[in-house]
Amino acid sequence: MTTTEACEDGGGDPAGERHIPIEIAVGDDARHRPPVDDETRVDVEVDGQMYPTARLADGRYVAWWFDTDAPALDDPVTTEWVAAPTRFLAAGTLHELWQDPAAFDALGDEADSCRPL
Repeated sequence: MTTTEACEDGGGDPAGERHIPIEIAVGDDARHRPPVDDETRVDVEVDGQMYPTARLADGRYVAWWFDTDAPALDDPVTTEWVAAPTRFLAAGTLHELWQDPAAFDALGDEADSCRPL
């Protein structure tokens, strides 16, 4: 089963704040894994930890593991990933979620800020 939600950072602030879509996915079905360009992999450091990132076919970036010995994104052990407009935002978001695993559950409970894709 795959759960994918797109969350927007921030609220509807009339002062002109921009909303940045971040896709957080948890899945165990390889058919639902995002297609990456393997030639674009770059490991990004966040708070002393390295996260693999790569460009998606739609131009966004994805981070999917918690160290540089990462399996491929389409490997069955890869079950959590974050897609965002930049590789640094994807890696940073995944880092925060790894630091607080309950955050994955909390995102699913926030129907006001998340919508199914």
